Amino acid sequence: MREVRRTRVLVSAWHAIRRNAETSQTPSTKQKARDFGQNLPTNLRKLQGRLVRGYEFEPAYGATPPKGPGKVGNRPVVVAPLEDRIVQRAILEVLQSARHLTGVQAVLNTETSIGGIPGKGVDHAIKLVEQRATAGDRFVAGSDIDGFFTKISRPSVIAFLRAEGVPADFLDLVERALTVELSNAATLSPEDLRLFPTGPDGVAQGCPLSALAGNIVLADFDRVMNERGITCVRYIDDFVLIGRTAGSVDKAMTSAKARLASLNMAIYDPEKSPNKAFKGTLAEGHTFLGYRLLPGVYPPSRQAVERLRERVRALVSDGKRTLRKAARGKAPLPHERCYAQTLVAIDNTVRGWLGSFQSANCPEEFAAIDAAIDRDLDDFRAYYNSLVATRPKSERRDLMRVQRLAD
Repeated sequence: MREVRRTRVLVSAWHAIRRNAETSQTPSTKQKARDFGQNLPTNLRKLQGRLVRGYEFEPAYGATPPKGPGKVGNRPVVVAPLEDRIVQRAILEVLQSARHLTGVQAVLNTETSIGGIPGKGVDHAIKLVEQRATAGDRFVAGSDIDGFFTKISRPSVIAFLRAEGVPADFLDLVERALTVELSNAATLSPEDLRLFPTGPDGVAQGCPLSALAGNIVLADFDRVMNERGITCVRYIDDFVLIGRTAGSVDKAMTSAKARLASLNMAIYDPEKSPNKAFKGTLAEGHTFLGYRLLPGVYPPSRQAVERLRERVRALVSDGKRTLRKAARGKAPLPHERCYAQTLVAIDNTVRGWLGSFQSANCPEEFAAIDAAIDRDLDDFRAYYNSLVATRPKSERRDLMRVQRLAD
């Protein structure tokens, strides 16, 4: 309990939460983080005081946006207060750094478990796949785990930590940090409310502690599924099985299905849900973690490319809208982007996307994507030029939204 309220730990937790907020598509999330950071020492001292007195987590807001393109239904998004997220992250850092918690350290050091592990990312998973392909494995099967976060047994996580010797007061803090309570439960429809893990099981997707909780619950799954010549690479709720023969991979997937069923979890049938599961050979280029599993190449999936293209097009469209507004003499709002800001946003988007595909070795495909983005940029530049062509020089800075000293 002393460790979780240390200034060093809370500052580290704050920076992790701030980085996530900066990439949010929700302006209010970014603004709340900026407001907190403007008076950081005082705000962290307030958090320390609340932790000394006995920290109480506030109810979170439950949103149900539609699932991504090609997916049916809504997904449960739990938006916790910023202070709660900082404390949850601080708890995570204390647990992960506690070397005497040998069970937790074993979970963190599982070679084939990637998601939510410090120092590991998607590209570590691809490297494991490439190692098995180089070793001669040719057959794969993979799936998402259906409703993974809502099926995580919180009592099992707490029992694991108790057996590790985690003190009772800190254990109580962990349990309350993992519990989901919604501030707007009364306004949600019964169908939407059932999506949220407000009962004895389940954790909030996006909670800093949720990935660790999932990795704890699946620790035995990871161990058993990497036996008998099979490699199971898991990134939180996505996993792929790799082996030398189709039969061995099929048997392993049957075993995986049974083991997950014992945890009240389920996987998808590749014939009924091809967007969620697959089986076959590596040469077929099945999609896993945004990559197509083509050994030596690993290009981004078609869906990943289309998401990038959609994001760039959306930024261009928003930029044009703001330019029209500025051209009418109306001052853009703080979050609205004119010409310069739109170009910076597109650059940041492309850089961030490229950083997610460090294992890709497909210059021809990247060149094709660049060509498409070039067309979007040319279109945006032409639109801007058409607006400024008939305007006096003094007004052009307004459309670029570059500050004038005289203003």
